[in-house]
Amino acid sequence: MKNLLFIAVLALSAGSVCAAPAGIADGHGKAGVACEVCHGPDKAKPAEPTIETCTQCHALGALVAKTKDVKPQNPHVSPHYQDKLECTNCHRGHEASEDFCSQCHSFGFKVP
Repeated sequence: MKNLLFIAVLALSAGSVCAAPAGIADGHGKAGVACEVCHGPDKAKPAEPTIETCTQCHALGALVAKTKDVKPQNPHVSPHYQDKLECTNCHRGHEASEDFCSQCHSFGFKVP
């Protein structure tokens, strides 16, 4: 909860909201999350978000639990990466999300 409060204060104090054309950044922007929250303060060279960036607001354990009944495989826990796959492999910030696993598997995950 403390992290969410920090992020909210940072977003409000940053004074800018992401104007992303597509992908999850659009939803983050509409929720008032400033670009700097995910990409850092350097607007000339924004950072690529990492799993650590995402889990500041999105609890990894909660995501794993939320998708535990997805068949045939929980997309947030894999035999290859456990729960450590970078979020941006599927959840693309400024473009449509994609099913990273479909490179080798045909699970048919619908990725928000």
